Amino acid sequence: MSKTSTIILAREALLPALALVSKAVERRNTIPVLQNVLLAVDAKAGRLTITGTDLDRELRTTVACQAGKDESFTLPSTLLHDAVRKMPEGAEIALAAESDFATLSSGRTRFRIQVLPASDFPTMDGGTPSHAFEMDVAAIGRMFDTVSFAISSEETRYYLNGVYWHAGEHFHAVATDGHRLAKFSAALPEGAAGMPGIIVPRQTVDLIGKILGDKGKATIGLSDTKLRVECDGVVLVSKLIDGSFPDYVRVIPATNANHFTVEKEALAKAVDRVTTVSSGRGSAVKFSFEAGGNLTLSTNNPDAGSANDEVTIEHGEGDSVEIGFNGRYCLDLLNAAEGKRLVFSLGDPGSPTLIQPETADETGLKPLFVLMPMRV
Repeated sequence: MSKTSTIILAREALLPALALVSKAVERRNTIPVLQNVLLAVDAKAGRLTITGTDLDRELRTTVACQAGKDESFTLPSTLLHDAVRKMPEGAEIALAAESDFATLSSGRTRFRIQVLPASDFPTMDGGTPSHAFEMDVAAIGRMFDTVSFAISSEETRYYLNGVYWHAGEHFHAVATDGHRLAKFSAALPEGAAGMPGIIVPRQTVDLIGKILGDKGKATIGLSDTKLRVECDGVVLVSKLIDGSFPDYVRVIPATNANHFTVEKEALAKAVDRVTTVSSGRGSAVKFSFEAGGNLTLSTNNPDAGSANDEVTIEHGEGDSVEIGFNGRYCLDLLNAAEGKRLVFSLGDPGSPTLIQPETADETGLKPLFVLMPMRV
């Protein structure tokens, strides 16, 4: 690369763009160019496109710039971000790349950073989408916030390492690790009908949460193997998990006859208190539901002690039930659930429990959760 023209950028525009794109860069990658971000100048449009990738995900965004000609090169993501971050607030930054090094300067501050050629940088093709549609970013955020806690981290069951997105009468997001299940349903977006069910990897779910704004819409595109999400000038392309999500409908109980309504916040605080004496994530908490009375929580750790607490049952019908749950799993569920009050629908102590908000949201739909029992 011969000496290029100088690219002029505003620090306050460049810094957040680098911070965002760096989230798709794997710092420990042994391939040097994958530790870099691709910088591509479109001089006529007056913009710089910044791209980062870990080969499974690609994240890119643009910032305004002044430049004399089109050019592309790559720079180390972490080093570039730190250099820009340490520039004075409000600084105007000049960037000029040569064959081996780029000069980043502002005022009397100057950095000389090693360049790798743009031709070495791998880019992902989003493919031709079989389905494309728009969704409110608030709906996407609610979906993932509600179900992502239940994503499995067990690598041997890789098909559970993400959120299952699929369409039916409504648009559904489901996650499960075999011990708990979470499902969120929303109105079916125009263009999503008939879309194939896809499994969105956990890391992609996290990235989508970071690129979504507070309001507006995101454009979703699906091909056979990839997902493309565009929101407010940021584009994320991700590979999908190649596997079949299990038939989760079979584990959702439909005939549990004992229903107890409790205040979510009070229950979460009580579960948090009794799990103080638990060791690790596997300690069971006994839930004693008394029809027309209280919910008593109790736990016993032979190495630490025991704890008990009570929560008022707002409404109960059916028989009293004693059942054990993993206290940490229950707390994760309570923190993700919406609404002030939750209805626990129970069968016998060995059967899965269905948990839902007492009232539906503005769409008339309710998220649902399934919690598998533990022996106590």
